[in-house]
Amino acid sequence: MSKIKVYHFYNGSGGGVWSVIKNLLTYSANPLIENHIVHAINQKLHPDYAIENVAGAQSEQLCFYNPGDNFYATCKKLAACLPDEKAIVIAHDWIELGMMSNLGLQNKVINFLHGDYAYYYELAQKHLHAIDCFICVAENIYHHLKKNIPENQLACYLRFPVPDALPSKNKIEGSIVFIGRLEEQKGFHLLEKIAVKLLVNNISAKWFIVGKYKTKPTWQDGIDVEFLGNLSNNKVLELLPSMEIFMLPSLAEGMPVALIEAMKAAVVPVVNDIDGGIKELVDNEGQRGFRIEKNNIEQYVHIITGLLLDNKQRNEIQKAAKKFADEFFNPQKNTAAIEEIILQVNALPLKTKRAEKVYGSRLDQAWLPNIITKLARSK
Repeated sequence: MSKIKVYHFYNGSGGGVWSVIKNLLTYSANPLIENHIVHAINQKLHPDYAIENVAGAQSEQLCFYNPGDNFYATCKKLAACLPDEKAIVIAHDWIELGMMSNLGLQNKVINFLHGDYAYYYELAQKHLHAIDCFICVAENIYHHLKKNIPENQLACYLRFPVPDALPSKNKIEGSIVFIGRLEEQKGFHLLEKIAVKLLVNNISAKWFIVGKYKTKPTWQDGIDVEFLGNLSNNKVLELLPSMEIFMLPSLAEGMPVALIEAMKAAVVPVVNDIDGGIKELVDNEGQRGFRIEKNNIEQYVHIITGLLLDNKQRNEIQKAAKKFADEFFNPQKNTAAIEEIILQVNALPLKTKRAEKVYGSRLDQAWLPNIITKLARSK
């Protein structure tokens, strides 16, 4: 039997989506599946983007596009990365779905919903005619989606693979780690306020901030904080086993990979109580961590103080968090479950997919030469 060629499209933005793609390929063990990656990169956003060699990828193609081009020209450029209509497209974002819809390609499509955001649900609605199966990374995302798509539309909730933690090491006393974009959407602006209150209360804490920045942030004098910049995932995995508390005051999430990685490394999660995978990962009884209602700063300070002063409680939660994450995010088991869905989609009867212009203005037409579109938009 010939292998099923599977093409993951990736937009170069990093974060949890990239971790999911890499882990799926790294732990792929099904001999019937051949994995490929198409790096579909907005050249204006990531002009210096370079391919990262991913274990398990049969091929990786770099496809730069310019947002000023005729969108049909961009779609055709991306479509040239596919060998034929038998290849299965794994869609993680809008542009590959736009390619499928605007060109009416007949390839089967599996669409990952990575977040509990309107953005992902709107993508699902726009491209229903092109998508054969949805994979939701959190249970509440699945239930939300099912309410808004036809009953016979194939959709499932599957946990993605997450690597097991590196060997444990001595915890840095009082260590608190934040991993994410240094912006309000991720709750970064709250961290210094929490740190100041801990300092005033004479609670010894050492902060580690992982995230890209143009200008290094400055916090109030006296706070022990280290800004580590944008670390690779391998460096993050090396750091986590030495941490005691993981902070996630984000305003919205899907199934946060960094949180799962932290739990696997026996780090206590202290997170904002939001919808998405957070409620599945962190119980509200302090057994596997703590959810903070509406990002209440005083509650953060209270919980962190208790954790840093009570070694026994902290150790018990660390063990429970690790046990849960190891069981539910087993890399081999979860990869096998997702690959089983790929096999099922491959076996589905063929259906004719119509071309439907989902994106583009009057300057984006299948018959219009790209040079004319570019010229018109340059004026």
